[in-house]
Amino acid sequence: MESAFRPLLLSCLEEGANGRWGLFGQTDYTVAAKYLEWEAGQQLKEIALQIRSLRAEFGRPNPLVERFLHYCSLRGANVPGEPKLARALLDEIQRGDFGRSYLATPD
Repeated sequence: MESAFRPLLLSCLEEGANGRWGLFGQTDYTVAAKYLEWEAGQQLKEIALQIRSLRAEFGRPNPLVERFLHYCSLRGANVPGEPKLARALLDEIQRGDFGRSYLATPD
């Protein structure tokens, strides 16, 4: 699951940073939600929650999964829109700001 998570995350973040909404769930409870369905985004969230659940048993969270789920939890009038959130998370990943061992690109 973890090996499938990172490439899917990067793909979804690129799409989100280019203007697609629906990855972080900011519109889940709006009228627009039915127009913003995103199968890959939903799959990404499901994989992240499964990884979190499995790793919770061992007390070793995956920093990349946790950071993505943190972004998914952000709500409020002062929270940037989803494209800006996607760009911010992409930037964090590219800088390697957290969880370096889980962010390494396979050769």
